Amino acid sequence: MNQNAAHQAEDITPTSSADEDSEIRSLVVAVHGIGNQYRYATVQAVANRFMKRCGIEMTLPLGAFHPVKLIVEPDSPELGAYLFTPPEEFQNDFGGFGFAEVFWADIPERAADTKNTTEESKAWAQTIVDKMRHFDNAKKQSTGRKSDLLDYEKIGTVLLEMIDTIRVIENLLFLAKKAGLFEFKLGQLLTDFLGDVQIVTEYKDYGGNVFSRFAITMENLNRRLKNLEVIYVIAHSEGTVISLIGLLKALGTEEKEKEWVSKVKGLMTIGSPLNKHIVLWPELWKTLKPHPSRTEGLIKSDRQPILWRNYYDFGDPVGFDLSITRDWLENNGWMKSKLLSFGDDNDFGFTRYPFPGVAHNEYWKDDTVFGHFIAEVILDRGKQDRPPTRWSAWIISYCVPYLLCVGLVFGGTYLIYKTFANIFGQDHKFLDLIRDVSGLTLLIIGITLLGRMPRLDKVCRSMLIGISGFAIGAFGYHYLVTCPTQHSLNSAFFNQDYGLIIAGLLIAAGAALFSKIKPQLGMRPLIGLGGIAALMILWKLMQPDPFSFGKSIWPLVLVNAGFLYLWWLAALLFDLVYVWHVYIRHPKRTIEVLEKLKPSVPSRI
Repeated sequence: MNQNAAHQAEDITPTSSADEDSEIRSLVVAVHGIGNQYRYATVQAVANRFMKRCGIEMTLPLGAFHPVKLIVEPDSPELGAYLFTPPEEFQNDFGGFGFAEVFWADIPERAADTKNTTEESKAWAQTIVDKMRHFDNAKKQSTGRKSDLLDYEKIGTVLLEMIDTIRVIENLLFLAKKAGLFEFKLGQLLTDFLGDVQIVTEYKDYGGNVFSRFAITMENLNRRLKNLEVIYVIAHSEGTVISLIGLLKALGTEEKEKEWVSKVKGLMTIGSPLNKHIVLWPELWKTLKPHPSRTEGLIKSDRQPILWRNYYDFGDPVGFDLSITRDWLENNGWMKSKLLSFGDDNDFGFTRYPFPGVAHNEYWKDDTVFGHFIAEVILDRGKQDRPPTRWSAWIISYCVPYLLCVGLVFGGTYLIYKTFANIFGQDHKFLDLIRDVSGLTLLIIGITLLGRMPRLDKVCRSMLIGISGFAIGAFGYHYLVTCPTQHSLNSAFFNQDYGLIIAGLLIAAGAALFSKIKPQLGMRPLIGLGGIAALMILWKLMQPDPFSFGKSIWPLVLVNAGFLYLWWLAALLFDLVYVWHVYIRHPKRTIEVLEKLKPSVPSRI
């Protein structure tokens, strides 16, 4: 950092004096998203991005953002606005800029503290599936469609199973978290998302307070900052829903308290779930219409529409592109009135963060994403290159999860193979050992794909993947596993050439059939049938007289249990990764489902 920037950095600690309030002409308002929040942490993150833009390589402490006085009345917030003093060479760009925050996390926290208000995650997730089924049935009746859009019994079962999977993975990675190596945050992210979405969308008492908090904060800021000319709103996650509804309510009324909305020039949304809210909670949006006189007044004043830019990572399980939201805005007159400007080319998707839990929160640290909005909207520098994909993140997000699944199966196979070889006195060369374990791993993966895919996708696509995977696995087993090992394993199933392959095919077919008939059985058919096959192999190895087997049976039983556990874990992880890739990383299919659930006849002004 140069000396001038360093000198300026000493003077940028925010305060909350009336004199500095009068200097603020442009205000950036940050609106946080889901989960536990610290007051001012969101505005701190935004201010740090602006500081970085000005070449200031430092981070302000959280305490620096607390004002001299803080009114803590829960429904009448006055959280302070802070003057930013940029280096001299950036005065033309950011002189007179201030930062403020809409803080609403205390409202769902009050609901959570009661321990008896919000619905448990699994139960509420099932209500969402039931709501989708209801919308689908209504759409089917209105359009004459004959087939269901989704298998709702199966999707409900898979959803609950995935919630359990996430919890299992978090428990297994506990030591890695404590060691500072890696933290898997997806479970907490989804728990926070489900909890906060409940509050905002379905609890009229608490949710109403959230929307009021946004409006009151904006009114207070506009009233106090006497020389305020321009407002930019930067919102994250569920905060994007709160912000958009707050903006539309203000644009839909003539109330003088809502005059702040005429100063809003830009809206930045990151990791936004707006599409899902538009479709699943239409009651939140049905009264939101442009007010004719306000629209006419803004047009006469030659005011530009609010410039909206949306940013989302393809690995973010919450944020998608907002095509459905744009359609709703168009159908309800918001685009026609020119109050908002938000086209297809203002929606920016990318892969910049490798894992889903990280992807939803890393926007706040991304100078490239914020730099795009600052240059294109705040500084009005014209069309900018979209934030690029980081190919390292793309490779990690696609390859690492599947490699982990393969590693779990390989580890379980090696464990049981090595134990059996030691107990039965079979000495294998290292190369033969690797061949045997690799071939068996491929066959088990093929069995898993054929047995699990019917739960996860449509019949044609799932059978293509499942059959192809099993064929590759069977081929790998037949040509990699050494002849003595194949003879021992195949003979347990009454065919010395293809016994284990035939048994694997029956296991996979049985698991696939049960997944269609009884999806609530989950992984039990696959692991149960696999366990029976393992016992048959053990019985064969104990021949000619199993009952006079001289060695302890317990190591074999325990290692078999360990193998089945690792296989179960790998299959669960595969389910989670496949659903993430198909429905999150490639959201086209999810958006198609939401599109088909929309009402047949959109409301129009």
